[in-house]
Amino acid sequence: MEKEKIKRFKEKATIFLKNNIKAFVKDIYKNYYFCEIKEIKKDWVILKDFKGNRNFENTRVFWIDIVKLVEYRGKWK
Repeated sequence: MEKEKIKRFKEKATIFLKNNIKAFVKDIYKNYYFCEIKEIKKDWVILKDFKGNRNFENTRVFWIDIVKLVEYRGKWK
């Protein structure tokens, strides 16, 4: 099941990258990223934050650590 989830996240990230769609990502460490997908690798993704504490920083996040990857819509509850 975990491998299927990672595969879906990779596919979604590829779509976001190709279409310049902003993303909201949450990892297992309870970190949140309001970001753009900058680069996709086999084992991780490079995110560039556009909002929050890491504004304009690039961050490497391993696929296995991601628990949520959705389109950014501006407000999250």
